[in-house]
Amino acid sequence: MSVTFLGGLFCLTAVFNGSVPGSATLLIRYIAVIALITLSSLARHKLPGNRPIVYANTFLPLFVVMFTFDSLSSLTQYINTKDMDPALADIDLSLFGVHPGIMMQAMVDPVLTTALQLCYLSYYFLPVALCLILFFSGETDNFDRAVFGIVLGFFASYIGYLLVPALGPRHYIGHLFTADLMRGPVASSINDTLNMLEGENRDAFPSGHTEVVLIVLYYAWAYRKWFFWVSLPLVSGLIFSTVYLRYHYVVDVVAGAALAPLSVWAASAIYGWYDRRAGTR
Repeated sequence: MSVTFLGGLFCLTAVFNGSVPGSATLLIRYIAVIALITLSSLARHKLPGNRPIVYANTFLPLFVVMFTFDSLSSLTQYINTKDMDPALADIDLSLFGVHPGIMMQAMVDPVLTTALQLCYLSYYFLPVALCLILFFSGETDNFDRAVFGIVLGFFASYIGYLLVPALGPRHYIGHLFTADLMRGPVASSINDTLNMLEGENRDAFPSGHTEVVLIVLYYAWAYRKWFFWVSLPLVSGLIFSTVYLRYHYVVDVVAGAALAPLSVWAASAIYGWYDRRAGTR
């Protein structure tokens, strides 16, 4: 799946090479990562008992997801040059009569902001934590299914970024906010670090944070119910934080929530197809 998705981005970059700055370097990077994935799979097939190779191959999807997201910053705004923030903001405005982030200014509190910033941060740890638990429990099939579904969820959100590029309310309607979020040192450090790592990506629609953590909840309910109940408060706070912290429009969150079950369904169908195909060989 990763090779197919990266191959699609390679083709997209090649088609728009005249518009994408540094397209030659980006194409080489895609080829390198596709080669790495292929060689890693071959090595695991040839040396199934080699623990370092097994570990490297098992956790390679984490690198691929991070690499792919980073590559989009060099691609999205040059392929689809029209930002969709005006349309997304107008949808929220038509639904609520006021921008939801502005409406939430009345509840801004430094303790709440810090708590929600921590919830927002959990997006980066919950998928990894669940997969680690399944992997080190020796539940190979459950681990593979969860990784496949989560990675497909990431890729689905990346397609959304390409089709509907948007920066989010903190950039587009930032001038309309009259109340500061009162981030303390902890919340400020988290926010500044995320801004540094993610840059000014057009990654608002759909809310990948919402989509991915809901997918994690699905697999947690299926394989580790205690992890589901531990994660549920964090996920609830995270979804609320996406609008409160001005990262997303409400329509982004709705789209992410709708995409989660579709991604799980698609992952199950595709994984089953792979399984049947492997069984016939």
